[in-house]
Amino acid sequence: MRLRSAFGAALAATALTAGLAGPAAASSGDASDGVSARASFTVWATDVNFRDNPGDPGACDAFPSPANCPTVAGKLQPGQAFEAVCQKQGQNVGGNPWWVYVTRGDSRGYIANYYVDHPDDQLPGVRDCGT
Repeated sequence: MRLRSAFGAALAATALTAGLAGPAAASSGDASDGVSARASFTVWATDVNFRDNPGDPGACDAFPSPANCPTVAGKLQPGQAFEAVCQKQGQNVGGNPWWVYVTRGDSRGYIANYYVDHPDDQLPGVRDCGT
């Protein structure tokens, strides 16, 4: 998908500029253009899955859900910080239709905003994916 490729190039360029070139710098896989700053959040639940779909990333990017993003790319625990790259609407979880594309170390993928330790459905300071 074009958005994922653009992010991979931006991530690699950022890592090279910072002198961090390596396996994580070359990886692609999110809906960010790498231009805007990322906000940091935590989750309130245990074992919150990062979801992705390496076989069909467009399905996951189009409408995040467990069905469209079947691969668990990582897990978050309460208090573990992650970077919120962007957010978009997907499958409703706990009354909240928003999902956030996150990174933490080498892991990246979508998590349902329902699990983020923040009272609003949408996260402040996090742009919509694809904008």
